[in-house]
Amino acid sequence: MTPRPPARAPARGFAQRLTGRLLSWSASLIQALSRGKTESAVGVTIGAVWVLSAPLFVACSIADFIDGGPDYLALLVTGAAIEVAGLLVVRLSSFPSSLPISRLFAAVACGASAALVAVTAAHLATGATSNLDVAIVEAAATITGTNASTINPEVLSLGMLLFRALGQWLSAAAIIIVLVRVLPHLGVGGLDADGGVATRSARRLAPRSGSTMARLVTIYVALTGLLGLSFLLAGMPFVDSLVHSLTTISSGGFSSRMGSIASFDSATIEWITIVGMFAAGTSLPLIFRAMRRGDLHRFVRSPEFRVYVGLIATVTFAVLAWSDDLPTASTIRHAIFLTVSSISTTGHIAGDMGSVSFGGEALLLVLMAVGGMSASVAGGFKVMRFMVLGQYIGRELRRSIHPTAVEKIHLGRSSIGETALARIIGELFLATMLLVPTVLVLGADGLDIEGAFTFAVSIMSNVGVGFGEFGPTGHLGSVGAIGHVAASLLMVIGRISVTPVLVALGGVGEPAQTALRRWRMSRREVVVR
Repeated sequence: MTPRPPARAPARGFAQRLTGRLLSWSASLIQALSRGKTESAVGVTIGAVWVLSAPLFVACSIADFIDGGPDYLALLVTGAAIEVAGLLVVRLSSFPSSLPISRLFAAVACGASAALVAVTAAHLATGATSNLDVAIVEAAATITGTNASTINPEVLSLGMLLFRALGQWLSAAAIIIVLVRVLPHLGVGGLDADGGVATRSARRLAPRSGSTMARLVTIYVALTGLLGLSFLLAGMPFVDSLVHSLTTISSGGFSSRMGSIASFDSATIEWITIVGMFAAGTSLPLIFRAMRRGDLHRFVRSPEFRVYVGLIATVTFAVLAWSDDLPTASTIRHAIFLTVSSISTTGHIAGDMGSVSFGGEALLLVLMAVGGMSASVAGGFKVMRFMVLGQYIGRELRRSIHPTAVEKIHLGRSSIGETALARIIGELFLATMLLVPTVLVLGADGLDIEGAFTFAVSIMSNVGVGFGEFGPTGHLGSVGAIGHVAASLLMVIGRISVTPVLVALGGVGEPAQTALRRWRMSRREVVVR
């Protein structure tokens, strides 16, 4: 039998080649600069974040200057300071010859902290807020893609408006890079090479991780441009179209209007936003493969996508069924909007959320916790993980009847190993353990128990919309400095996962633990003598 010749990879398009070169150029720049004597993955990561984020300050400063805004100089000076600090840190550091998992965890957490510092500085320098705790929580919402804010976007300058929107968009793009380059080595919450469907599907797009990243970032940019053009054709002003396309595809949710999407009072714009939010919660590798080959049946064949659509349909029907009014075109659209906004963790608002019944609120909160599909830019615990947990519960129930049965957990054609399963369960347990004290802190700082619980679940899933007496968007402005710090920490943990943060905190305390052990040993030696 004659062997089949290997299939040739399709030629890359211009956009994909451009994206690949930009990513390659950025990596080469950091590698060329990091020639210091200190081998430190943390130092290289912090410096890279600051060096590569400085152009964002410059671009927003130019836009604000052209618009005649007051913040162009503050953005330019802050960007220059961030660039100098980044160059200094990178120049003193170098890539380590070996990289243990603990240091890689610490590098991920410190990279998020570096981005938090840069965005906090921008908010303080431009006068968007004068309080440090407010600036920190606004920066956390920006870098994690959470629609929680105390600032009226209609009073912001064009430079800061674009800065916050681009910050959410670039943070989601960074999540794509982390998905391909970092998560397969970390094994965070089961998203690993041992059994993680997310990273496995992402890495199959191309033989090299650089080509995979170029493909995913290209489809991400293309979806953003397509959504922005759709908003523009629907009658939305240019700046609003730009801002909402950036924050919708990134599942960030920031708006240029105080009333979010509801401010435009347009059914067409709401339907376009629904499609954009739906795409934000869908797996990027799945979208890329379906669009490249023109095979829409790939969506139907994906078990995770079927569950994703099934959850949206079920909750939409339940919200309508529990409503006091008969379904109309407007109520059906608003129910679909709320459901898709919750599961995609975008947090956009359209319609009156106060009319949703308590049962509907409970189901929407469940969707916020579930989040989007694996390998998407949405937050939450991910649909795939809950599917694995469901199959795990079913397997344990069957084992109670047949103790000697040996059964593996499968998702489609992928099998989930026991190590990945243990990590998924551990991730859910750690998230729950952190959620409880945060609810207590928020409740003690001014929120009612319903508002504290729903808001904590929402920000941990990077949604930002809560329920209770403070309405969907009033929770963050109703707490003090302690609540702002707790909310910021929970947003970051929800975005980068619990494990890297806890390991990084353990690494910070490791020198103190070592010194304490030496002191105890010295005391013991003195007693023996």
